[in-house]
Amino acid sequence: MKTMTTRVVALAGALTITLGAAACSKAETPTTGASGATAAATSSTTAAEADAPPATEVLNKAKSNALAATSGAFAGTVEDDGKKTTIDFKGTSDGKTADITIAMAGDGQARVISVPDGIYIQGDETFWKKQNAPAKVLEAKDKFIKAPASAASMTQSLSLKAFLEKAFGAVTADQVASDVTEETVGGVDCWVITDTRGKAEGALYVSKDDMQVVRFTGSTKSPGQLDFSKWNEDVGIKAPPASQVLTLP
Repeated sequence: MKTMTTRVVALAGALTITLGAAACSKAETPTTGASGATAAATSSTTAAEADAPPATEVLNKAKSNALAATSGAFAGTVEDDGKKTTIDFKGTSDGKTADITIAMAGDGQARVISVPDGIYIQGDETFWKKQNAPAKVLEAKDKFIKAPASAASMTQSLSLKAFLEKAFGAVTADQVASDVTEETVGGVDCWVITDTRGKAEGALYVSKDDMQVVRFTGSTKSPGQLDFSKWNEDVGIKAPPASQVLTLP
């Protein structure tokens, strides 16, 4: 259970880097935002309820509802081996639209917008240098680069479902402690299930009213927190305006 957060962020980081490299490799073809989703969350702990559902039931319902969702958003920070990564994601389950901003310590910050007409990447100087970007891209500042058409096949990997499958793939029923507690997170009453070794080694917060994921937390070795919101809502993702897209020669 301790790797739920790191798996999600690792997938996003790998995709962002791959897409960035793809955009740079086709310097002759690229042509022609959205806002990230942040779930503000404050927690207050209360005593466990006698009528709390079994931990496995909470896990299974949360997983089922998350994977069935049409859209959603999550945001947070994860640290692995002392390297901090921040992610801000919103998108649809089918991957047709996504807006991901990810900042990786030492690797820069990038934003990827995926819409039906293509994938757009925006990066800071550090990110583009890591991709061996041509000088024209390095001069782009805050403009987007359109990835080559071949990158369109990666849209499924940018889907909300892909991230959630990666996260839930890190936990099985036998890794979950039998005790279920309750907490309020950002005004949402939640059931809390934890790793068998305790909350410090990973926890999943699930809303009581509709059994939706509200938060993942990491472990002492890989601390982190991802807060979830906008389940099944219109996340309003659009391609960046043409004036914000760099056309390369």
